[in-house]
Amino acid sequence: MMPSAWLGRISPKPPTGPARARSGGEDGIALIITLIALSMLSLLGFYMTLDATTEARISDNYESRIQANYAAQAGLNHAREAIRGLPIETHLPGPDAVYVNTASYLTTARATAFRNPLTWALARSMNIVNPAADIAILADDGVMNTGKIGASNGTPIIPLVGNVWSQVNPNGPGNSIIGRYFVKITDNNGEATELAADPSDNPFFDGDHIVIARSMGIAATIREDSAAAVRRNSVVVYEAKYRQRTTFDLDAPFVVEGDDVNPSGPKMWDGNAFRIDGGANNFGIATIDTNTGNGIFPTQQISSRLAANQANRIVGMGASPSISDITNLVQNDPDKVLLRNPAYLWNLVHNVIPSFADNKFFSDQHWTSNNGPDLGSIDINKPYNDPSQNPKITFVDGDLDIGGNLVGGGLLVVTGTVNGNGALTFNGLILVIGEGEVDGSGLNIGINGGMFVANLTLVNGVPTFGTPKFTWRGNSNIRINSQTIQMGMDLMPPEQIGWREITSIIDP
Repeated sequence: MMPSAWLGRISPKPPTGPARARSGGEDGIALIITLIALSMLSLLGFYMTLDATTEARISDNYESRIQANYAAQAGLNHAREAIRGLPIETHLPGPDAVYVNTASYLTTARATAFRNPLTWALARSMNIVNPAADIAILADDGVMNTGKIGASNGTPIIPLVGNVWSQVNPNGPGNSIIGRYFVKITDNNGEATELAADPSDNPFFDGDHIVIARSMGIAATIREDSAAAVRRNSVVVYEAKYRQRTTFDLDAPFVVEGDDVNPSGPKMWDGNAFRIDGGANNFGIATIDTNTGNGIFPTQQISSRLAANQANRIVGMGASPSISDITNLVQNDPDKVLLRNPAYLWNLVHNVIPSFADNKFFSDQHWTSNNGPDLGSIDINKPYNDPSQNPKITFVDGDLDIGGNLVGGGLLVVTGTVNGNGALTFNGLILVIGEGEVDGSGLNIGINGGMFVANLTLVNGVPTFGTPKFTWRGNSNIRINSQTIQMGMDLMPPEQIGWREITSIIDP
């Protein structure tokens, strides 16, 4: 047994296992590891939040860019349709037909950036739900409209505040506005064809029937604020160049195209009660010779069949009879020269016009007062843009036999023979292209406008000019009216001769 004196000298045995106390160094290491782990988790969380926000912005920007793209295309399609039926120069000075006529403003209006409906900065930052305040300072130059009548401004077709692009609101009733499209019409200043007819290069005067349409589509996206500007929207801009054809605005109320011209009946001219009147500035009858080198002259063929008492029934430009060859005039006009191309005329009457005509008939027709279609109406005593004007396009792929009394206005196209024993009063343009035959021996036709006749045949599948035929007698009266001719042609969609997307880098 150990002596009691030794008991006080024996140290207690240190604890083992869980009861053992940790040193201060170990606690510090644990704290550092914990802080590092928390920092990494915080950074990971921050990165994931930033990545989610970025992805949301990318997704929203992509979606709004697509929406703006569709809006811009819709605006361009709207513009092309809205140009129909109106002279294109109507849109250049806007609904009030007034522009600032100073040298500095005209210089600004010639710049390509003037073609934009809005500036790029405004388009990106504007409030698309209520843009009135943002566009309050903008001029109405280039706004598509119906044209000023007297003291009354034209009605905007695509207003200065644009057209709404909307979708069903997922959070409530009605639709939500997601974008707008804005359209502006400007002249093609500086181009050779424009300068030839408008040497002063006035941006508010059209010389060559060519205009530029720009459509700006804007769609809302996530707002971004910076020191320089506010960005609320994605913006897409498309530009198209349109030409409004004047092909059939010729120099006479009755135009015949062909190498050889024959009567439809026994006689080309019967009686002396008919009248073809070109007025003071146009021929009565004009011919276009499709073969100038064979010694056959359509003008002589028509004149040689006139009796002495019939010569004074064809008047114009102070002449009687007033019959002239306009082949050279047509050949030297970049638009009218298309008449010398049988493939163009064939495509026009068999493909182009049927695609947008108001009335379409693909068989022979017999129209009377009771069963005739609505051929439209034009009042020659009112302006072209009077709200009561209602011109229409009627297409007949076959013969047209007229009985009774029919009245119409606009554009009438017939691929077969026009005949009958009734009466037709028409204000506008009549195209008889195909069979190219008008048998007026039993008809009384009254036209304020013009008629064009050409025979087309297919030779080995290729359109080729043939022999047109016509006969006039009775009380038929054809009087030139350039306004109704142009109204008829304006009903055709303009030809798109250029298209491109515009960016702020291309056109700041």
